[in-house]
Amino acid sequence: MWKTLALALVACTAAQRPVATGGSFGASTPEAEGLDTRALLDLATWVRDQPVPIYSLLISRHGKVVFELYTGQVDREAAHYLMSATKSVLSILIGIAIDQHLIAGPDVAVADALPADAFPTPGDRERFRKVTLADVMAMSALDTPDPPRVHTPEAVDRQRAFLAAPDRVRFALGQPIVAEPGATFLYNDEGPVIASGILEHAAGEPALRFAEQHLFGPLGFAHYEWMHADPSGHAMGGYGLRLRPIDMQKLGVLFLDHGAWNGAQLVPRAWVDRSFTPWIKTSPAVRAPNYGWFWWADRYGPHWEAHLAHGWKGQRIVVIPEQGIVVTMTAYVEDGTESALIARIIEDFVEPAVVHGARPDPAVAAELARVLAALPASPLRGPPHPEPRMIPSIAHKGR
Repeated sequence: MWKTLALALVACTAAQRPVATGGSFGASTPEAEGLDTRALLDLATWVRDQPVPIYSLLISRHGKVVFELYTGQVDREAAHYLMSATKSVLSILIGIAIDQHLIAGPDVAVADALPADAFPTPGDRERFRKVTLADVMAMSALDTPDPPRVHTPEAVDRQRAFLAAPDRVRFALGQPIVAEPGATFLYNDEGPVIASGILEHAAGEPALRFAEQHLFGPLGFAHYEWMHADPSGHAMGGYGLRLRPIDMQKLGVLFLDHGAWNGAQLVPRAWVDRSFTPWIKTSPAVRAPNYGWFWWADRYGPHWEAHLAHGWKGQRIVVIPEQGIVVTMTAYVEDGTESALIARIIEDFVEPAVVHGARPDPAVAAELARVLAALPASPLRGPPHPEPRMIPSIAHKGR
């Protein structure tokens, strides 16, 4: 067992204006930021009248929140389960650690970024000399298909063994490697734990504690949790974070402003640009690279290129730099239509809201406020028997 950490179990807690916000994060009116309140009222009433299992939906422009919607007994203070959007937060933390010279850089070999006793055998360590941290963050490291993407008996058994492992980093380092690291894409949840292990080894503390000091604390996060640490204390790199939607929104604004926050450079600008840059194709069917370092890329039309923190069942942080817009959604979508849902929200409501010189209409603003205030009184949306981890709340849920 490698001895780099004495970890406790961690369950702790104008339409195309320039991107930079420059000012402090806060609230504003739609018209002050070049958006039409009528289109946002249409969005709010559509959510109200449709059975879409959305928990929260936030929109900001130029660093100012102009739309904040919660449904079904959910309020602003509740933390939401991020699923794989956790990976994008991990990418941010790795960028900070590199800036602090704790990690040599994205091109460091996994074999050199972890101590020898992290690997099950000396042979495993040698195998990982051809795999870099960048490969891990590009989902181009482990050849470990897993549920919910693949349900073969082998994949199911491997996932069970991974989740039961006393040291999941060590388990992952014993798994097969893709044919061409850096070129072969295979999305899974085993690979990211290698990245979280590298972060924890470099920082000498749990990933959550590092996040508290260098990201969550400076951004004023509250009620956060990183679930599913293994018995050795390693964070689950692929999922497990719970955050308030307003704090998810802050992460989007932080990256919209190239890593700057209220005048302080929390994340190196170069890291924002590099981690956002798609450089690997997720399937032969896509025409261009659409995945960066734990960030997805998508396009909702000309001048609407987006970077996404992408979580199963509808957890999204969507950063649209050319528009200065961030859209955050949490949801409980079970039929696989969550990408179509966020696309419809952006294309049918957010894009039409972008206007030049819209004038405030007090009556429309009052109606929007009324609809938003009434939505939380409705029943909790989603399936009739939700997983406990998926129910937004302030309380920690543990492992």
